Amino acid sequence: MAKKKEEENGFAQLKKDLKTGELGKMYLFSGQESYLRQHYLNECKKAILGDGGFAEFNLFEFDGKSMTPDQLRDAIESYPAMAERKIVIVHDFDPYKMPAAFSEMLPELLSDLPDYICLIFHYDTLEYKPDKRLKIHKILSQYGSAVQFEFLDERQLVDWIRRRCRALDRSIDDDCARYMIFLCGSSMTNLVTEIEKAAAFSTTGEIKRYHIDTVCTRVMDAVIFDLSDAITERRFDRAVALVDDLIAQKNPEIVIFSTISRHIERLYAAKLNEKARGGEKELLSLLGTGSPYYAKRIRAAAQRLPENWLREAVLLCGKTDIALKSSAGDKKKQIELMLLEMAAGLEQK
Repeated sequence: MAKKKEEENGFAQLKKDLKTGELGKMYLFSGQESYLRQHYLNECKKAILGDGGFAEFNLFEFDGKSMTPDQLRDAIESYPAMAERKIVIVHDFDPYKMPAAFSEMLPELLSDLPDYICLIFHYDTLEYKPDKRLKIHKILSQYGSAVQFEFLDERQLVDWIRRRCRALDRSIDDDCARYMIFLCGSSMTNLVTEIEKAAAFSTTGEIKRYHIDTVCTRVMDAVIFDLSDAITERRFDRAVALVDDLIAQKNPEIVIFSTISRHIERLYAAKLNEKARGGEKELLSLLGTGSPYYAKRIRAAAQRLPENWLREAVLLCGKTDIALKSSAGDKKKQIELMLLEMAAGLEQK
């Protein structure tokens, strides 16, 4: 399934083009995984420009917000300098929502790109939303390749983390790599920094879980795990302290609440899945995750909690959601009140 998805979004074709050294005339790069997007942008630059002394004359990069039609036309139509090809990269310009000044010239330009051009539309801050109803979509599909860089699945990330560790003369086993993903998230951009921190802290040549716990930064989902554990362990003061920490890190109260609410819903879903004797595949679907490690952690946490408490906690989250949206009161206090009610409800079970 992963391979099929990869081929559908043009990623497999891009890798093949780079391997053969025959990049196409046009690509559209998008997707959540910025590390991969930047990596393959650099690979495309290397493939087109090489190490020649005229590389700077054959690379054109534009900010789509300020680029003019004449700038783009001139960059594409001018011949490469002492080279076979040149590369033009346009950041955050959406051909599907192009300014009026481009509406006449762009379809014509893209329909007749010279063989020496590799044009890349790079969606960084913009979201890629193709509209098949538009004429430009047919042109982009016919002459270009859309490549979406999504987060890698757990197995791919584990392999990548181990390779990064080896490059830093460190080793890490699969379980610790999965724990790092759980704790630090699946963004490769963030993981690069966390791997380097853990590698620098390890003096034994092997990265262990305590290295990760000591120096790596937790994503909010991992903190919320700790928060729910604090509630179930009757440590309300610890739960409130974790909320305070998240707020001190400039996380909006609404985002904190939404993450807590989603976590409670997942715990309840895991509890119901266990009651129905569902398997891992069903649980992954219910949780909306592709990580067996994360699902295992959720399932283990849910097993320690009464089903009726989880059901009431979900209802309490709904009640708090309404209160947060309908009043201008202290949102932090409302979240704390919700946690206090959860803790009190657990005391009665």
